[in-house]
Amino acid sequence: MAAYVRFWWGHLALLAVLISGANAAVYTAVPQSTAVLKGSTVIIPCSFSGLSGSDVVVWEGPPNFRTIATGRTVFKSYHRHRIVGDVSRGEFNLEIRRVTLEDGGGYRCTASSADASDDATVTVIDPMPGPPELTGGEYPVTAGSELMLRCRSRGGHPVPTLSWYNGTHLQKSTNVKLDVDGGRVSANLAISRLEKWDNGVNMTCVADQGFPKLVQPRAASRTIRVNYPPSVLVPEPSVHIIEGASANLTCAVDSNPSAIVSWRRHGDPLPLKGIESGQSFLLSKVSRHDAGVYQCTADNSVSPPGYGTVTLDVLYPPWIDPAMDEKVTVLNAQDDFTLECLAEGKPKPTVKWRRKDTSLYWENPLRFHRVRYDLQGTYECIATSQGFKEVKRQTFIDVVGKPHIRGSASTTATVARGGAIRLVCDVVADPLPNRVKWVLRNNEGIEEDLSSVDEDVEIIETKADQEMSSSITVKNVGNDREGTYLCKATNMFGTAHREIQVDLTAASPQPMTIIVVSVLAVVVLVAMLTLSFIIAVRKGWICDQKFPAGTPMTPRPMPPAPKYAKKTRTGTNDSGVEDLMELQELDGTLKPRPPPRADKEWTSVGLSYPGLVHSSSLPPYSTVERDRPDGEDTRPPSRIIEEDWQAVMEPPVPPPKDGARRLLRKDIARLDVVDERQPGSCEIF
Repeated sequence: MAAYVRFWWGHLALLAVLISGANAAVYTAVPQSTAVLKGSTVIIPCSFSGLSGSDVVVWEGPPNFRTIATGRTVFKSYHRHRIVGDVSRGEFNLEIRRVTLEDGGGYRCTASSADASDDATVTVIDPMPGPPELTGGEYPVTAGSELMLRCRSRGGHPVPTLSWYNGTHLQKSTNVKLDVDGGRVSANLAISRLEKWDNGVNMTCVADQGFPKLVQPRAASRTIRVNYPPSVLVPEPSVHIIEGASANLTCAVDSNPSAIVSWRRHGDPLPLKGIESGQSFLLSKVSRHDAGVYQCTADNSVSPPGYGTVTLDVLYPPWIDPAMDEKVTVLNAQDDFTLECLAEGKPKPTVKWRRKDTSLYWENPLRFHRVRYDLQGTYECIATSQGFKEVKRQTFIDVVGKPHIRGSASTTATVARGGAIRLVCDVVADPLPNRVKWVLRNNEGIEEDLSSVDEDVEIIETKADQEMSSSITVKNVGNDREGTYLCKATNMFGTAHREIQVDLTAASPQPMTIIVVSVLAVVVLVAMLTLSFIIAVRKGWICDQKFPAGTPMTPRPMPPAPKYAKKTRTGTNDSGVEDLMELQELDGTLKPRPPPRADKEWTSVGLSYPGLVHSSSLPPYSTVERDRPDGEDTRPPSRIIEEDWQAVMEPPVPPPKDGARRLLRKDIARLDVVDERQPGSCEIF
């Protein structure tokens, strides 16, 4: 019956609107959707302007928009509802007290002459009695396994929405179910494979009813516990320590639960002498024998165990094998001679060779492509390592072999007929020959042994260490002394010889004649000046100094005669002046004779590092003599004039009885330089 009445009231209101036509009412406040907590009071606004006396205001609501009130009259079934507001001002607000869940739904307020407005929805909130319930993850799970977490809400209206969060990151839920009868909703979170990184993660389920201003979301959390095998991180994979210091080896282990760490050395079955302390292993006073690879093993009963390795590098100074020979004997002219120095240390030492008392270095092993006599000497093996003092060990290289004669195998020299010639052979050998043999092969091929007992022949030999020098001086060279001169040296290893072809030339007196004429002119000029001086003194023109009577007059002594004026001159040219020729030849080039290598000093050898292996010939004489111009007279000019004058004025010194003559080294000249004091003389080595 009530439904029937509401139906007709609605139609009557519509009819009133159609009849009023131009006098239609207008909403000044339309109903608004709202949310309200269960048990509280809510007012839904509705007011008009321009209502006529025939207008009827009708409220409809749940369920199914049934009529709640007409005008200010509310049906008795809605005893918690009433119309509030100033009706004279067109206010017909609907008030609901002690709201229940059944009050929730759509509401409509209409007037007979007003256009229809949108419906308003009232949502009744019944808060959840507590946070959602969680199941799953109560016990530790092994890494690699699957984990299912379930979240279920408890009561509440409207039914909450469930969401899973990993920290603040929203996770995708699976298998969301709604239990309509129980008013519960559940949501599952499935993790297909747990990793070690999931250990300690806080998973949170949030239940939200959607009206945070009226009721806050409720949440429940679960901390995931994952058991995972040990993983080992070595902070210092390689440890460098000086011998005698302490070393601390460390392995950083990550595992759940905690792992037990043990240590061992690769290839060493014996127990370690160090101290194991948790994830560290301590070695005190390490020695080079402690070097190696150490392994740590971490085990927590979750397979597999964890492993880590630490390389212990023990540094110690370089060391040279004492078994290296102190003396090595090698044959002269041997090819590819090698001498290796064995050294060890940490870091690995750099090994070089150095000839003693020099700054010349060679790589190890010491290698000579061809052995020569000038390589003999003391060599040092030097081992150097960064951070340590260098160490040395010496060995003496003794070069033995058949004699070697310096210079080319054959050469040619010329001498003026009747002059003198001096030939020199410098021999290097170990052992030295007893003597050097001189042989003359004349132009007819007949050989004759020469010795000092022969007329006009003088042979002089000097020895020093591995060297000897033999010189032959032939005076008054004539046709019988022209030919090839051979010097031969022999020892237990063999024989070496050298040939010097001596050719005669016509004497050239012009240089000496010029000298004699010049000297005579100077003598005459000096005599005239002296005579003029004496006459001037006696006349009293100059030096008018009177000396007391009886004062003795000490005559001025003559300067000493020059050394060369006292030497025996041999050979006579066409002008009657004695002649001497001395020659020297080294490596095919006429040069001043080098000094003897009696001191065996390396600097006098003249060997350099690049040329030690590849150069076959180096000048063995000193730099000072090498740079001095050939034939240079080092006397001051005044001394030269004085000595030359005395040489002219003094009579020649007679030669020694035995006819022997020794020449100083400074008297030696090049083949192409003629000594003006001894024209036509030369010397060859």
